[in-house]
Amino acid sequence: MSVFARISNGFARELRFLARNPWDLALLTWLPLALCAIIAWQLSAGVIRDLPVALVDQERGALARDVAIRIEGAPGLRLAYHAQDMAEAERMARAGAVEAIVLIPREVTARAFEGRGQITLYVNAAHSAASSTIQRELAGIIGAANGRVAIEQMAAVLPPGTVRAAPLAASSAIAFNAPASQEQQLVSLLHPALLHLLFMLAVVSAFGRELRDASVAEWRPDLAAMAGKAAPYVLAFMVWGALATGYLAGLRGWTLAGGPALLMTGYLAMFVAYTGVALLLVGATRCMSQSLSLTGLYAGASFAFAGAIFPVDQASSFAKVWAEILPFTHFARLIALDWVSGAEASVAVAPLLPLAIIMLVTGVPGAWLFLRASRRPQDWGRR
Repeated sequence: MSVFARISNGFARELRFLARNPWDLALLTWLPLALCAIIAWQLSAGVIRDLPVALVDQERGALARDVAIRIEGAPGLRLAYHAQDMAEAERMARAGAVEAIVLIPREVTARAFEGRGQITLYVNAAHSAASSTIQRELAGIIGAANGRVAIEQMAAVLPPGTVRAAPLAASSAIAFNAPASQEQQLVSLLHPALLHLLFMLAVVSAFGRELRDASVAEWRPDLAAMAGKAAPYVLAFMVWGALATGYLAGLRGWTLAGGPALLMTGYLAMFVAYTGVALLLVGATRCMSQSLSLTGLYAGASFAFAGAIFPVDQASSFAKVWAEILPFTHFARLIALDWVSGAEASVAVAPLLPLAIIMLVTGVPGAWLFLRASRRPQDWGRR
């Protein structure tokens, strides 16, 4: 029998099984759709807006009124409360009614003229995305208020007509993800994070059940048959990857800075690498339940170690090594290079190399271990 025929037989065998087992088929069909749709709906607002802030005005002066007006004008903030004192503001923060407290202390304006003025910001750092937005918005607000106070200070000591604004001002511009959108940043990562986890669960189940049910005896696999068995899962999840990309780049209008061909190549490399890992787990444990448990440990925490949201540069050596052996880490880097920053192809293709290495390092011994187990009846029937 030719190689193509053995691949086709493995492919058809898996399709027949999926047609008879709706829950296994769900991993390829409606479950990815449902989970990705929930994520897309939750983050469809994109930019964080109207985060509630409490203002504690102990001075009762013009500076507090100026800050209050600027908070109301900031798109990311909403002046929810004018608290009477810090005790009341703290109760609001602990109850979750506000995300931050702005304290205008007594005589802050007079101290400002002496160079000792200080406005204090208390931020709920338990909500990292919200706290970073609040700090960014309030940094601009306090900077603008500081500029106004500086001009008033100069006007108090200089002759009329000589007061000028500060000659230098700092401005910042976001180079990539210009609207600071959670949708572009998170959905582009969470969709493949969900897909790779479902993919690995599906592939581990596909190969693990053959040993568990001893059906491997009638199948008698070789490398070509194994490739055919994995092919429906790779093809199905490639379609989901393309649809996820089309949703963000087409329907939602987020510009794909690089090219879709490289991104889809990255999806293919990631799925093939996870196929190798799945084979290694099944071949090493020869037990479907243990392999699924290890899949949860290995792939379930990939998002946290990918370095896209939570940096791992200053993490422990273990965290750094763990991040490097996760295919999703390298795919996340490819997304950053190709989709977000539009790096040159010679740079953007770099994450494909470690994906290929993971594929070889896990796939070769994994295939050998699975084929050996498929010929050893003592390795069959484990639950």
